[in-house]
Amino acid sequence: MDKNMTLEQANDLLEQAVRQLENEALPMSESVALYARACELMAFCMEALEGYKGKIEQAGAGLARYMTEEPDE
Repeated sequence: MDKNMTLEQANDLLEQAVRQLENEALPMSESVALYARACELMAFCMEALEGYKGKIEQAGAGLARYMTEEPDE
């Protein structure tokens, strides 16, 4: 797997793999290889999303303290 691949690129490749698996009569060996590739791409996407989730939560935590303080009167 290319570590420089973006989430968007991986998602596009995953969608292509799913379309091929759904729409083409592939030999079993090709179907299994394509399924394995799709699983790798899915794992890559999930890992990338977890990273983004962590960044969003971290950013939100810094903002949360301002949202819970009582305003000065």
